[in-house]
Amino acid sequence: MRFTALFALLLLTAPAAAQNKTEKRLTGLEKRVTGVEKRVTRLEGGGGAQPAPAARPEAPAAPVGVTFLAKKQVVGQEKIGIRLYMEFENLSNRRLYAFNGTLLFRDETGALIWSKPYGHSEPLGAGEKVEVSMGILSDQAREYLKFVKAKKVTVTLVKQEIYGVE
Repeated sequence: MRFTALFALLLLTAPAAAQNKTEKRLTGLEKRVTGVEKRVTRLEGGGGAQPAPAARPEAPAAPVGVTFLAKKQVVGQEKIGIRLYMEFENLSNRRLYAFNGTLLFRDETGALIWSKPYGHSEPLGAGEKVEVSMGILSDQAREYLKFVKAKKVTVTLVKQEIYGVE
């Protein structure tokens, strides 16, 4: 008799305990859904949105800057060409052991004259500058003539990859 009474009591309390657990889970889920709905509403309306985190000053978007200095006509015994002089500057606050990317040369109208993959493998300290020159021969007739014709040339280094110690 005791056994059946105990069994009946157990059967009656089991649904109540399960119901409490289910209710707790549903209440918690409802709270999370309400929080997500509030965030979505804020994002859609634009109000109350958190400001974007400020960029770290020690990690500029382009850690290496390049400046075009000059172009000079070069005439050799067999070929003619143009020597291009540029200056690379480490804009970050850490030492770079090497960097590479693609140099884009543009004329005064912004039209692309020449693009060339470039790699530099000498150390460059923070804020340090290095002057570099490269040539283009008349064998590359189209690019050579564009450089001859251009009155003002600008250069940028895109797709930068830098190698340094963190």
